[in-house]
Amino acid sequence: MRLNNFIIIGFLFLSISGIAQHFEVNENYRNAYQYILALNFNRGREIIAGEKSKDPDNLYTLYLENYIDFLTVFISEDEDIFDSIKDISDERYDQLQQMEKENPYRNYLLGNMNLQWAVIRLKFHDYFYAALDINRAYRLLTTNKKAFPDFVPNDITLGVLHIMIGMVPDNYHWVLRLINMKGSVKQGRGELIRALDRSDSDPAYSYLKNEILFFMGFVELNIEPGKKQLDILSGQIARADTNNLLLSYLRVNILMKTGKNDEALQLFERINRMNGYFPFYYLNYLQGECYLRKLEPRQAGPFYDDFLNHFTGKNYIKDTWRKKAWTALLSGDEMKYRYFLKKVLETGNDDTGQDRDAEREAEKNKIPNIDLIKVRLLFDGGYYQKADSILSSLPDGQLNEEERVEKVYRKARIADESGDKDIAGYYYMQTIEEGKHLPRYFAGNSALKLAEMYETGGDTIHALKYYNLCLKLDFDEYEAGIHGKAKAGVKRLSD
Repeated sequence: MRLNNFIIIGFLFLSISGIAQHFEVNENYRNAYQYILALNFNRGREIIAGEKSKDPDNLYTLYLENYIDFLTVFISEDEDIFDSIKDISDERYDQLQQMEKENPYRNYLLGNMNLQWAVIRLKFHDYFYAALDINRAYRLLTTNKKAFPDFVPNDITLGVLHIMIGMVPDNYHWVLRLINMKGSVKQGRGELIRALDRSDSDPAYSYLKNEILFFMGFVELNIEPGKKQLDILSGQIARADTNNLLLSYLRVNILMKTGKNDEALQLFERINRMNGYFPFYYLNYLQGECYLRKLEPRQAGPFYDDFLNHFTGKNYIKDTWRKKAWTALLSGDEMKYRYFLKKVLETGNDDTGQDRDAEREAEKNKIPNIDLIKVRLLFDGGYYQKADSILSSLPDGQLNEEERVEKVYRKARIADESGDKDIAGYYYMQTIEEGKHLPRYFAGNSALKLAEMYETGGDTIHALKYYNLCLKLDFDEYEAGIHGKAKAGVKRLSD
């Protein structure tokens, strides 16, 4: 019996060793990669199955299957699925480690897998192991870059890593020095741009273009000031692939971020006709947002309900209940408003700025100024004229101090997005002066927006002044996001 066991173990070892020597990325696998990134997992699996039947020893199948698992967990935020695939993911990783070290794909794929699982662990608050995964990814990719400097895929993941490192708050830089990790947003962004250029000029890497565009979209949405680059990126995405659900999701975010609500709703009409893709319920939440920004609560409600009924994660749950409360308020139903606010306190978590803001509103348990809610929603949708019309009709004498500061802040935002920078700057400074002692985000974001205006205009001195002022202001709402952008601005200008 013991001899038989040794024979079996020996056979398995030889099998794994044999598999480790074989790796190929052919055209069919490039197509499978595209389908996986598009979230059309069924079509991707079909291609993988066909290739496995012809060549069962190609290790690339392990990475592609793992990519499907990563995206499944990332989108669904289902911790049970994550727990169920941990072991098989470890097995795939061990097999990929058997590849020849002379193959540039070895460390690249291993580094990617580490980074992917770090992202998932961060979602589930497993910060210690996430940090270990990020460190391993950094070591693998940095080594690979030195060994294979012309291997384009290195720049994609290294670009993402360097951006992540560049966004680490200053008070945690001692950790980066301790583990010798270096990088900046500027460096990472440059690497992604180089990779994108090569994906356009070199057919061997063209299948990576959509992935690069997605990462670049994340950077532009969360770090860079101004709409111009977002508009350019949105056009690139629209031309890249009309059947890619992940890129469609990114483009919806860009359109919503840049006040193009009607265009986002038009894009949803096409998205809703896309069949065979992995369920992406967060898109229901976003479509509800688009209708709410048009002040159409009846149309928004069913999309919020679909998100609540099907999404297995915990992010944006509180905000969804808060938005349902707003639909009730817009419909004149204060009883339902209070009922939905109670659900905010009972469900979800507060990891996102939106969820924390929703919880604060629920804890206050006060009916907000409905006109200011309308202005906020219309502004977010890009309906600036309508928002300004409501704002102008609000008499200051009927507003409390916080509401008066919000009114000035909304005037600044409307003027800014309408292109009247002088008026915007005047109202931003007024908001800072009158709202700097309040716990709301108005003064902090005004300082950030002023800094971005000066940076765009080439005035580095004033830009740094207001980025640093933003960092000095203390407020409760969206502080991490606003301060994160201010820190990125300081680093950009310092570099």
